[in-house]
Amino acid sequence: MSSIVVANSNPDYAKKIASVLRSSGLYVGGVCTTGAQVMEFTSKHYHGGVVVCSVKLRDMPAVNLPRVAGASYDFLFLVSSQLASMSESLEQATLMLPINRMNLISTVNMFLNLSDYTSLNIKKKLAAGNLDEKQLIKNAKDLLIERNNFTEPQAHRFMQKKSMDTGKKMVETALIILNS
Repeated sequence: MSSIVVANSNPDYAKKIASVLRSSGLYVGGVCTTGAQVMEFTSKHYHGGVVVCSVKLRDMPAVNLPRVAGASYDFLFLVSSQLASMSESLEQATLMLPINRMNLISTVNMFLNLSDYTSLNIKKKLAAGNLDEKQLIKNAKDLLIERNNFTEPQAHRFMQKKSMDTGKKMVETALIILNS
């Protein structure tokens, strides 16, 4: 089972984010205020998951955490409008503050579905043959660009990497993204 970790230097804000995720039926395994706590959590829970994280934590800039936490954890950075330009340099998904509740839940579900998804329903849809694979991939990229502040090349690399990591075709990854 994948873990969700919420990390924010403000403990009250971290708890609020965790509460939003829990209210949608998601299990939040940890709430952290420091990078050290995130690193400890991710090292103990090696099966992977999602870290919902502000850009700065109490003890370090959180943008360095993806390299330390390992490939089994995806990061969703919460970025203020003053730091919006930072989104382009990150290789991770971002959401702009103030957070849209549905975008937060959809993005976390997308990450969880990409790692845990059984693709039986997707394979049935693909077998039906009435899907335009190129259009589905384009629509998924457009969603990542709009919702998670990716550039087009970042969205493409993200989908490629997720496809390779999970052994899925790009179109399968696209359908998971669009259905999250």
